[in-house]
Amino acid sequence: MNHQTILTVALACAISINPAFGQNEEGLPFVRIDRNPVSAGMGFAGAASGTEPAYSSFRNSSVIPFSAERMSAGVSGQMWAPDGVKSTNFNFGAAAKVGNRFGVSIGAAYQTGEEYSVMTDNGVSKGTFKPNEMIVNAGVGFLIMENLSAGANVRFASQKLSEDNSYSAIAADAFLTYRLEDLNITAGVSNIGSSVKSEAGDSFKLPSSATIGADWKLALSEAHGIRLSSDTDYFFSGNVTVAVGAEYSFKNMLFARAGYHFGTENAVLPSFATIGLGAKFLGISLDIAYLTANDILGNTLTFGLGYQF
Repeated sequence: MNHQTILTVALACAISINPAFGQNEEGLPFVRIDRNPVSAGMGFAGAASGTEPAYSSFRNSSVIPFSAERMSAGVSGQMWAPDGVKSTNFNFGAAAKVGNRFGVSIGAAYQTGEEYSVMTDNGVSKGTFKPNEMIVNAGVGFLIMENLSAGANVRFASQKLSEDNSYSAIAADAFLTYRLEDLNITAGVSNIGSSVKSEAGDSFKLPSSATIGADWKLALSEAHGIRLSSDTDYFFSGNVTVAVGAEYSFKNMLFARAGYHFGTENAVLPSFATIGLGAKFLGISLDIAYLTANDILGNTLTFGLGYQF
């Protein structure tokens, strides 16, 4: 299978649909996808938010010590571009506070792309193959002082684009989060680690980046509240993404969300808009998000079920 065919197959996995995979010589771009169904409704903004710590091993575990819940767990799914490349992922995350200063997190994700036909060099069919991707994470967060926390994640990621072409790498994140009453400010680096290696001997860079983010909660009244969130990511490849989102809450039980994600031309994720809805009762949460305003990723759906106590 030649390099062009490999890139074509990569497009079959929605998280790898951006041409940056080839142009910037970055591998495993799906490690940059936020699995949190809440932030998915807010333009994928939320690096500084401790609202859904279950998915912090995918992003920022330094927020866990500031979480109001002792433990949280969630499962989510994403159906990427159902009108286009058709790719689905399933994700699990959990986080727990240990004492008053520490927190731990774990997570896993599995994604499949659209099945395609495999042909020999002579044009003879060898059957079909479905690309797949996997992530396994673990993280820890701890309070350095009353208003400052640090966190780190480590992950193993692998991607199999064909029967004889697979890629894998080990990466790490490191973040600091500062809390000032209802405002969280975070900064850190993501996906720092080994080069992406293939069975064929190819080598690619990870989509490493530096992030700064903020998350602010504002109580309008006893029943009504607003949360604003923003992230800026600078990728070491030279690309930039900016995500902004807002959430309205009613009695901390019903939620409406909207956001916008801007990406430069070759960013892992391009520009798009999102909307989302959520409900929470007795610690059980149900969330859904819809991605629109993008010809490639349009109609992408994210859904999630969580439990917190």
